[in-house]
Parts: sequence; structure tokens; C-alpha cells
Amino acid sequence: MLFHFKLDGLEPQHQADLLAIEVTMTPRSAYAAFTVKTTGLRAHKDVEGAYALLRARMSPYHLDALKELLESLKIDLDRLVRLMKNVPTIMSKRPAQQ
Repeated sequence: MLFHFKLDGLEPQHQADLLAIEVTMTPRSAYAAFTVKTTGLRAHKDVEGAYALLRARMSPYHLDALKELLESLKIDLDRLVRLMKNVPTIMSKRPAQQ
């Protein structure tokens, strides 16, 4: 699954954080991140409850990829949810800069 975030109108730091997510994502973790975005998780939800919801929605294979993504970015699930919330996604690879 390939997607990128629409960065227009976002603060520079928010743009940088989303670009870091894009660069770090593998196909497995991209699927997991998109699932997190579409499940409607709310920031500040208890972590165990959030992971329980995600376990019901995705396979352990993708859940492990999500955990690897979070570890490599050095952020937690709550931060990932906040970064992606209300940011449109475009279902294609980001065009190369010219």
C-alpha cells in the first residue's frame, strides 16, 4: 500500500514529522499506519484499549510492523495518532521533487 500525506497548509514541524513517517514506512507498516488512521483512534485513549482495538482490526504481522515503525521513529501510538489526525492522505507514492 502506497500513500502520502497532503502537507499543504501544515506547520513546518508537522510537515517534517509526517515526511519522517513516510520515509520510514515499509509496505507492511504503511498498511498498519493507514489502519490506525482509519480506525478513528483518539489521542489520549488508554494505550491498552487502543492496542486491543488494533489487534481486532489487523493481523499480528502488521501490528508488529506498526510497533517497529513507532520504535524507529521514537514516538508512541498517541503521537502517531495526533500527527496523522485530520491530515488527508493521497493513495499513491509521493511524486519525486524536480
